[in-house]
Amino acid sequence: MKRRREEKGSALLAVLVLVFTGGIITALMMAIGTSGTFEVASHVEQQRSMLVAESVAQRVQWLLNADRYLNSGGTMGETDYEEFDYERMLPDSVPHVFDHYGRQVKVVIEDARQGRRMDGTQFRRSLDLLKVGMSDEEDFNDLVEQLKTRIQDYVDTNDDSGEDGMEDSDYEALDMKPLPRNGALQFREELLWIPGFRELFPPDKDGLLSCVRLITPENTITITGNPTLLTATRQEIMNYCNVDDEDELDAIMEAIDEWKTERVPLSEGSLDPLILAKLNSLSRQRGDIFTIKIRAAEGDNQPFRRLIFTVQAAPVAGPSDKTIQYLQWMFY
Repeated sequence: MKRRREEKGSALLAVLVLVFTGGIITALMMAIGTSGTFEVASHVEQQRSMLVAESVAQRVQWLLNADRYLNSGGTMGETDYEEFDYERMLPDSVPHVFDHYGRQVKVVIEDARQGRRMDGTQFRRSLDLLKVGMSDEEDFNDLVEQLKTRIQDYVDTNDDSGEDGMEDSDYEALDMKPLPRNGALQFREELLWIPGFRELFPPDKDGLLSCVRLITPENTITITGNPTLLTATRQEIMNYCNVDDEDELDAIMEAIDEWKTERVPLSEGSLDPLILAKLNSLSRQRGDIFTIKIRAAEGDNQPFRRLIFTVQAAPVAGPSDKTIQYLQWMFY
């Protein structure tokens, strides 16, 4: 009789262990499932945001082309948005907010004529402009000359390395074979492969190389001309407009920022008209190639993949060959 009671106790203990183990496994599976749900939800929202960005991109292109049809010409940075009963769509760096099926999306349209040109032989002039006003900075000027030589070695077809330059063996020693290209640059970001380039041309806060002009794909249009005033950097204003007074530069940058954030026309803001007159070397006329940046608006805390693309203007009905050529299209 005693043995039977002991056997019943052992069986009960085994059952309790089994129930306890099953509970732990169930809790673990629920935790894994919950974690997986959060992870999958994030990925799904990221994918959805890409569709939202693409949809907004199509809408913005049509509105841009419609604006060109309705309103010809114009000086960028002087538009009085309150004069119109609809939202103007201009390449003037002013943010626009779209409510796209419940998502608040911010769009900034810029003229594509921005940044230093590095295509062809333009890199020489762009690098020489970096040295303007830096005659006392010998180390800096040496870095500029070194980079000039390295870009030349990167694009030329011979194996002769210039002073402080880099050719095949140098890249191979850095485990960067098969560089250099030994041919014309095909895209802007490959410049980051050249040692020393990042120090003089660092990416912006979004990780984009916006300080260098976009190098367009082969057999497409080339973006030419001086930078536009509304996208110009402090140094570009110094180079192209011969403005070297620090106070004047501060006033110019503040006026540009006031335009972008408050839509205060440059001629009506705090900028002295005499200073504004000095800026004629930088374009303020509406071009026909745009860089459009799409991101989540402030206050939207959901995951969002940002989109940047560059495209040429077209008729409202679309290009005559029914094909839109994107010079740049990148999610980041």
